[in-house]
Formats: sequence, structure tokens, C-alpha cells
Amino acid sequence: MELISPLSKNEIAQNSYRLFHVIMQAPVTDVYSREKKWEASRLALHGAYRCDKFLPPVGDPLDVLIFLDHHFDLITGDHGENHDEPIENALCALAYASDPATIEGLKGFDPTQPSFVRGICYAYQGDRPLLLRKAAFFFLPLIGDRWFDTPDPIMKPDQAKNWYGNWNSIVHGVEHTQDTQKAILSVLLEMINSPHWRPHVAPEDWELLKYLSSVPDDFRPLRKCIDNPELIGVIRDTENQTPTLHWLPILWLKHQELDSRVREGLETFTGEIAQGGKRMVLNTCLSTMDSELEKAERALMQYTACPDDPAAVALRTKIETLQQAKVSLLSRMAQPDPVSTTSMVRDIRALSQT
Repeated sequence: MELISPLSKNEIAQNSYRLFHVIMQAPVTDVYSREKKWEASRLALHGAYRCDKFLPPVGDPLDVLIFLDHHFDLITGDHGENHDEPIENALCALAYASDPATIEGLKGFDPTQPSFVRGICYAYQGDRPLLLRKAAFFFLPLIGDRWFDTPDPIMKPDQAKNWYGNWNSIVHGVEHTQDTQKAILSVLLEMINSPHWRPHVAPEDWELLKYLSSVPDDFRPLRKCIDNPELIGVIRDTENQTPTLHWLPILWLKHQELDSRVREGLETFTGEIAQGGKRMVLNTCLSTMDSELEKAERALMQYTACPDDPAAVALRTKIETLQQAKVSLLSRMAQPDPVSTTSMVRDIRALSQT
């Protein structure tokens, strides 16, 4: 029975989701009214997605998005109805059961429509059920590139500030598993890259960049920030030192692959920091680089017997680029302080000869 029960639940979920599509695509008639259609669709979607572990893959998200947008309209328009449960079911589907077809389908969807923006803001509110708020939290990274990267703001400053507070409340109220870390970084980096959203990011939340080790090197939100030459200037002009303390080490680790404008800005800013005597930031950069070098060198030792292995080649390349970056960093750290220049110059020469 223990083996049969999960199978039966899975089958119910699959059949409920198939029924949901049939209902959504069925025409409205005199007998089958619009109200009956929406009520039936709510029941079917509830049977398929109850934030359970048996969640059928969404596939094409169009029907779920139409359903979600309709219920967003019901709760934020003149109706003022409570539809938390169907909204939660729809967001659970998109947040936890999206497959490649879903991701592709979402690319053609505009999440910046006013009714949808109001709906997402509603789902993040602190008085909403926790499961609803978490589903909205994990759904947003799927549309974050279009939600944050807009030529004009999608909401007023006070609304954006309020939304950020609700997002921040979830961030600091849930367990930071690896999936949560990735969701946090997806949204945080999109906000950092956006001139509309960056002012709302609390300085202490830049510390969340410590989770970058949980995402791949080609993580798109990170790549967008790294390639943004304006970001260095923004951080330079920020009075709070926390953003600088957490962003500069990331750039120095990527020093050799930076766009020329970003690299020039990084080196200039680093020189200014050194001349200003703010050694803590630069020591953090150096410590981070030494740590990454040590990890790469330890990993390379595992390939002593097979030095031509692609992984070994990649590690040697990484070590070489990190050493080159360290030479550049040390040269800028040595500029303003004659007392410590001698030892740093020795380090630079040693690295140059490696």
C-alpha cells in the first residue's frame, strides 16, 4: 500500500492537470457559463498543484498564466475577492514544476502588465499565507530579467520600496537551502543591475553575495552585473562601504575576463581605495583570491596522473588567470604605502615568475 499510494496521488495530479487544460480551452455557452468555467478550473488546478511533492510538469504555461492573471484581476480590481488558494496553486505550478517548455513559454509573456505587477505585489504581502508568499518568491526568478530590466519603472518608488521590504522579509524568514540561495541571487543581482531598483537594495543585503559559490560561473544575472561598467561608479559613490566590500572581490576574481571598460574602472577604483588607506577592502580582495587559488591548486593535485584531462586543463587556466589578476591587484595595493611596498613588490615578482 505504501508503494501504491504515491502512484495513485501522482495519477490524480496528472489527470487533474489534463482536465484543467480541457476546462480552460472549452468555450463558454449558455449552459457552461463563465462562472462555472472558472470554478471548475480552480478545482482542477487544486487537484494538480497543492504544493505537494507530486507536481506534474507544466509544459506550455499559457493556460496557467491566463488563470493566474484572471485571479490577480479579481483580487486587485473592483471585485476585492479573496482567491489566495487558486493563486497559490498557479504560482506553485510555475515555481516548482516548470520544465524547459515552460521556461521557453514564459519568454513570450510580459510580466510588467499593470494587473500582473499588482498581483505579484499582492502575493508578496506579509499578511498573505506563507506558502503563497514562498511560491511567488520562487516564481519571480523565472521572469526577473523582464520584471527588473525595464527602460521605465514598473511601479512608483514607495510601492517598490514596500515590495522590496516584503521580498526582504521572505529572504530572512526562510531556510537558505541551495535552491533558496539561487532564488535570492537571481533577484538580488537583477536589482543591483537596475538603476530603478538598485536604490532600494539595503547595504547589508549585499552580504547575500556570499552565496555566489552556489551558482555556476555563467549565471546570467551575475554576468549582467559583471558586464555593467556603470556599476563601479555607482558603488564608488555609495557612502556605505558594504557594497564595495562584497562586490570588488567578485570583480577581481573575474579580472582577466572583464570588459575593458569594467577592468579599467575596477583598477582605477582600487587605486583610489589604496590611496585612501582603506586596506580592509583590498585585503578582503586579496584573501578571496588566495582562497580561490588554494582551492584550484588542491583540485589540480587530483589530476597528477592525467594532466591532459579537460578538467585539469581548465584548472591550470584558472590558476594562471587568478595569478595574473593577483599581480594586478598587488601592484595597485602597493602604490600609496611605501612601508608595505617592498613586501608586495616581492610578491608581484614571485607571481610573475610562476
